[in-house]
Amino acid sequence: MGQLNVLIVDDEYLIRNLLRMRIDWAEQGMRIMGEASDAQEALALVDKQQPDIIFTDIYMPNMDGIELSRVILEKYPDIKIVVVTGHDEFEYARKSIQIGIVDYLLKPIRAAELHTVTDKLRVMIDDERKRGQEIRKLRADLERNFPYLREKFLLQWLNGVLPTQAEIREKAAYFNIPMLLESDGIQVAVIEISTASAKETEEQLILLSMECSNEIDAFYEKEPGVIRLTDTRNRIVIISLNPNVDFIEDGEELISLLTTSYPCAVSMGIGRKHGLVEDAPAVYQEACRALAYQAFVGKNQVVCFEDIVDNREQCYRSNADLLQRFQFYISVGSSSRAIEVLHHIFDVSFSSVSQFRLAAMDVITECQRSAMEQQLESDQVFNKETLVSILTVDHLPELLNRLESYVRYVSETVYAKNQTKEDNLISQVKTYLEDHMGDPNIGLANTAAAFFVSPGHLGRLMKKETGRTFVEYLTNLRMKKAEALLKQTQLKGYEIGEQVGITDPHYFSVLFKKIMGRSMNEYRQRKS
Repeated sequence: MGQLNVLIVDDEYLIRNLLRMRIDWAEQGMRIMGEASDAQEALALVDKQQPDIIFTDIYMPNMDGIELSRVILEKYPDIKIVVVTGHDEFEYARKSIQIGIVDYLLKPIRAAELHTVTDKLRVMIDDERKRGQEIRKLRADLERNFPYLREKFLLQWLNGVLPTQAEIREKAAYFNIPMLLESDGIQVAVIEISTASAKETEEQLILLSMECSNEIDAFYEKEPGVIRLTDTRNRIVIISLNPNVDFIEDGEELISLLTTSYPCAVSMGIGRKHGLVEDAPAVYQEACRALAYQAFVGKNQVVCFEDIVDNREQCYRSNADLLQRFQFYISVGSSSRAIEVLHHIFDVSFSSVSQFRLAAMDVITECQRSAMEQQLESDQVFNKETLVSILTVDHLPELLNRLESYVRYVSETVYAKNQTKEDNLISQVKTYLEDHMGDPNIGLANTAAAFFVSPGHLGRLMKKETGRTFVEYLTNLRMKKAEALLKQTQLKGYEIGEQVGITDPHYFSVLFKKIMGRSMNEYRQRKS
């Protein structure tokens, strides 16, 4: 902070001189920038030089110090004013603080008191200026981030995050969206931009989307009540609060414009027109569902929600519980269970072809989600021609037949992959047991831990793959090893037991006879 400018106002020259000479003002970080002998002269200096601090006497001709302070503070509220008063004017001076005067000095003026007041003023002004800088910085940040905050509000509104209409209207007023407050209707379109080449990077895709967004802004530049933003999936969202905007006609024109100007493909989904802006979340979801249909009818298309759902009271609703069960059975490769749930999903009264196509979309989506989670690389799962052949069927029985074939293929492919993984696991476990059977502490728990699976899961797989429990398999493995050692070495029984991980000679002898059908001595006698 630089030097602070001080103005002294008093009709007595001696008092002004006393204030000037009483302390070293430069040492206090201040300088006397002027003196005035009356209020009028003081007001002229204040307007011209705008000092930081004013010391003023109370009693002066024409206008006293209190009135002078009131006039100055109304115009310059940041100036700090200290009144200089005698003991007989003390109460009067103290009341003056109510109008904004920061302090007062009693005559005769002492250096110590003047130091105290100037120290206080310097700290006060420094703090205020720092706060002012912080506020200016915050305002600059707010101004810079205003478009982002405005878009965030609109996305919250579209996603139904804002809890009350009062909050929506309050924020709409703050972000200067008057049409949102005045409109009695809304429609939403969602546009997805994709590159014409699969080799494009994520950065190139973002830049392409930005270029297309600029084109759309220019397209609607002269249309009031049209708002463009980008949602969390980098899709372009257009909100129309203008009843004269025709998204279907605009969509065809925009697709032609964008695909001609840029190496891209464009898909556009349009929600129905709703009479209330409060219906925004529903309209947005309709547009998203219409856009999702593009995966099956191809890119560079405009699809309206009415095209895929009959506008009737009874329409297909996704059953989240059934779809969750369906996905689980696909993920574990159980085709029979998955097809059983498939029929439950379709066990509803469809009122139109478009409705059972929506149900088919749900089924296909869950199949593809499971395939991606299982990291399947089968082209057939994601083959566009296969999916279109399912979704263009006009008869429910035929649709179900095609869906059953698709579901069976996906679940069996998942099962085959899981089976391969299980076979590989058991093969590795068998090798592990052969290498570690000499460890008397080897068991199901520590073997499972070595392969990062649960003991229960490993036990079930061993039983399924070998026909034996884990303990039975390990015991049989040890006895075969013991048999080989009897044939190939002259080791004693207890030594063989130790080599196969059974340190109790008696238990080993009993176990060998039980498994092999004869004792070790009998075995060796027959061998000889």
